[in-house]
Amino acid sequence: MRSPLLGQKNILTPEETISYFGLSQRKFYRWLKQPHSFVAFYRKRKLILRTELERHFQNHPEEKEALKRGRRKKA
Repeated sequence: MRSPLLGQKNILTPEETISYFGLSQRKFYRWLKQPHSFVAFYRKRKLILRTELERHFQNHPEEKEALKRGRRKKA
């Protein structure tokens, strides 16, 4: 049986989140150290609530842009 696509899963690991949204690993882990409402804990593991993070990125598109891979364009 195949595992579900990342867009179909409700809970993602940080690695899956980085892959799904195309984020920079270094930037995302540094940003994840701050408290966020879309982070759930299972013992010592951090899990990301995908729909909550998508809603957060819709409300704060500048944060998603800052976390993307590659260099940021100068304005």
